[in-house]
Amino acid sequence: MSRLSTGLVIAGAYAKKLRRTLFAQLRDAIKDGSVTNQEVARAAAEMNQILYQILIDDLGLDKGDVVRIVVDYDVDGGKVVWKLDTLTIEAFKRVPDEEVSKVIRDRVAA
Repeated sequence: MSRLSTGLVIAGAYAKKLRRTLFAQLRDAIKDGSVTNQEVARAAAEMNQILYQILIDDLGLDKGDVVRIVVDYDVDGGKVVWKLDTLTIEAFKRVPDEEVSKVIRDRVAA
């Protein structure tokens, strides 16, 4: 079993990061023919659809918010099989600059 971890990435770029990470992890498997480029792209697209529904539709994250996505997977018979029960998402909401500036002014003035 392998683990994909995107590291911290803005929500607006998670799909590209996940795809690039998956291709990098499976580079040797692609070279030796145990999995195809098309299968890796299909698996990345499948996971990105699931993540879009969670991050945007369910959690309502903005593009500037930060996420970390971790999920295990196997390559079985030339297919990438996601272990969805291992999917974890850490989400960090961005605080607007105006709000931060106001808090700083209020705290420093006190």
